Amino acid sequence: MTPKTFWILFLRIFGLYLIWQTLTLLPSLFSTLIYMFKANDGLSVFSTICAIVLIGCTFALVFRLCLFKTEMVIEKLHLARGFGEEKFDINIHRSSLLSIAIIVLGGLMLTEGLPLLAYHGFQYFQRDNTYNSFTSNLSSPWIVTNFLKVLFGYFMVTDSRLIVNFIERKRKKAKISEEETEA
Repeated sequence: MTPKTFWILFLRIFGLYLIWQTLTLLPSLFSTLIYMFKANDGLSVFSTICAIVLIGCTFALVFRLCLFKTEMVIEKLHLARGFGEEKFDINIHRSSLLSIAIIVLGGLMLTEGLPLLAYHGFQYFQRDNTYNSFTSNLSSPWIVTNFLKVLFGYFMVTDSRLIVNFIERKRKKAKISEEETEA
């Protein structure tokens, strides 16, 4: 494994980790939006939505760079500089290591999400009033988010090969289009 390959794997794992952490921020986002819309303050709603869009675009850009444009990031940040062509003695294929990382991250999502889903489900039924709707219960955004986290974690553990193939396919397409522009 060369230093460039190491940085490619590191950046892709970091991108997957950022996706996982973004899922944990969703309940705060939903709570903020619900609070702002109930307050009926147009300026607060507009500024909150602008901030959310700006932050969302920033995260999407970082995801794209970390998962699909890793070689460009390595080149621009000069991450492989100073190593030469030294090789690390790790005899594992890039896709196998990426698959292991996806399974570990999915397992972490499952182990974090299941207890929280149960807790917030319990909180929902404690706060449930027959006159309140699902959207007015304070536990609702947390239930939805933790359910999605559990679902996504389960998908990552069971179908890690599908995710790795998607990342590798995008990498190959980017490499082919880069070679075509150079020619």
